[in-house]
Amino acid sequence: MTDSLADSVRNIPPVTRFFTISTVIVCFGHSVQLVSPGNLFCYYPIFLDAFKEFTSVWYSPKSGIFQITSALGILLFQCHRFITCFLLPHGIVVGQPLSAIFDIYFFYTFANHLESSQGKFRRNFPDCLWFTLLTGTIILILTFAYNLLWDGSHLPMHHGMMLSCVTYIWSRSSKNSIINFMGIIPIKAYYLPVFNLFIKLVVDGQSSFIDSLIGIIGGYLYQCIQSDTLPIYNLFPGCYGRLNVTNRGANNSTSSGRRVGFNGQQFGSNDTQTTSDVIDESIFDLGYLKAPMWLYNYLNYPKNTSTRSTAFSEVTTGHAPGSVSTLRGQSVNRPAAGGSSSGPKSASSEDKGTASGFSWFGNDHNPFKGKGHRLTD
Repeated sequence: MTDSLADSVRNIPPVTRFFTISTVIVCFGHSVQLVSPGNLFCYYPIFLDAFKEFTSVWYSPKSGIFQITSALGILLFQCHRFITCFLLPHGIVVGQPLSAIFDIYFFYTFANHLESSQGKFRRNFPDCLWFTLLTGTIILILTFAYNLLWDGSHLPMHHGMMLSCVTYIWSRSSKNSIINFMGIIPIKAYYLPVFNLFIKLVVDGQSSFIDSLIGIIGGYLYQCIQSDTLPIYNLFPGCYGRLNVTNRGANNSTSSGRRVGFNGQQFGSNDTQTTSDVIDESIFDLGYLKAPMWLYNYLNYPKNTSTRSTAFSEVTTGHAPGSVSTLRGQSVNRPAAGGSSSGPKSASSEDKGTASGFSWFGNDHNPFKGKGHRLTD
């Protein structure tokens, strides 16, 4: 039993495992009154007060080396908030532990799928870690900007922001998947962030709505960097001229969007028909952002496990963005999760649908089937 639990934990992708376990530890520490939320928040007045204290000691003629060192240490100690703020669910702060449990569960589910072998990052640890560092930095900058320029009284909940960011990125990479929102309403994953924003506004109020919106904006800006396109400008149809780069093949030909899910079959016991409409990739959905080489070197991770591409890169048909076979003329075996090398999967295995097992997807009669996307992977 113990070995089985340990194996299950080890099988969780590393970034998702760190966030999930750390968040659970923080919640447990708060429940036994070992950790105070006030010591974990990342709120600009806290840094402002620490900086004012340091400057007053620095410019005081009566201050000695000990006082200056102590003030500097207190200022630098506040930097831990840049990490701990992402480990504090909103439900713990407002005394709603059930809400915190749901937030942890959804974060684990979507982050695990993104990082899994069938997700966006395909178990590439440095690339997923770089995504987390980059989006986390963007979210912190947006939060400070909102507090300074708009509403200084807003207390940001960064765990909810990162959850919205991860959910948004997942919905963009699996936009044609059919999910049951709140276990009731069948929708395409493409619309999940909008539904979440509505629920946040109605149930939790404006503050949670702002947090979720900042997280979505952070994910969108990451996509702009990934695709090498301009924010806002890339939202307009035909923004990059008549060149249609969506789903380009080896001959720069375009193809229709990849259909994920059923095709004209009944959806569960509700007799809901899935439509043949396919949501195509937007230009900012394209490309893949590889982590910098210094991060690969620091983690001692093989460097040939992914390929940097943008919305304008010439790609081959049938390969996921970022895979080592994406760019034409490149074919390098990618280490599997256990460290062994294996060749690319055959087209038949990629096209074969597999049951998800995820409770949002279909029901007992018609489990969701997709292009190998397995949320419980």
